[in-house]
Amino acid sequence: MTAAAVAFTGRVERDFVIGDRRVDVGTAIPAPGESLSTAARRLAECLVAARIGLPAFAVRIATLLPSGRPIVSAESDVSTMSVSMAHERGLVGAAVCAEAGVGIDIVDTTFVRAGLDHWLVGAERAAASPGMVWAAKEAAYKAAGLDAAFRPLRVSIEPLGDGTFSWSFRDDWREASGTGRFLEAGRYVLAVACAHSSRRPSTGRSEGPEVAKCS
Repeated sequence: MTAAAVAFTGRVERDFVIGDRRVDVGTAIPAPGESLSTAARRLAECLVAARIGLPAFAVRIATLLPSGRPIVSAESDVSTMSVSMAHERGLVGAAVCAEAGVGIDIVDTTFVRAGLDHWLVGAERAAASPGMVWAAKEAAYKAAGLDAAFRPLRVSIEPLGDGTFSWSFRDDWREASGTGRFLEAGRYVLAVACAHSSRRPSTGRSEGPEVAKCS
């Protein structure tokens, strides 16, 4: 784990600084009987509503397939606000940014998925734990706003040693880059990423074998 990661759990942080962007980030524990996906969506809707000054019932979030990228609808109009959601074994998270694409992902440090090393290349293998790099890849892919299945090998992560990381994505049609931060939330680590450009890449669907599920 990155020593300088910010401690962060069960709360909302307004105007959290990531590079030159400001992001609202929240974490929560689902209510009894509530699914992780429902809890994450509810948290994201509350974050968006608070940011734009509307009641939570006036905000709805839908997802685009196959990527699952969230789209915000506020008072029946589609909003340009960027929002991202994640959940992992009892914790949900959401991030909202009005300035650029944003992405969030969560890993449980007590549960290491087998085979993560397959999706890491070069310095990624030594720079941080596989789980942290995986979370950064997912967060970066979400921040890039790609309406396509998650392709981890197309995302390069450079952990910078101070709780931050830089990222870049490139394929035959698009490229994007940005910055991010690792956050510590008890046994969880969150990665939150922002894109450098405020303009979303064009919609498209990549083809090929290196596809993984992006939660």
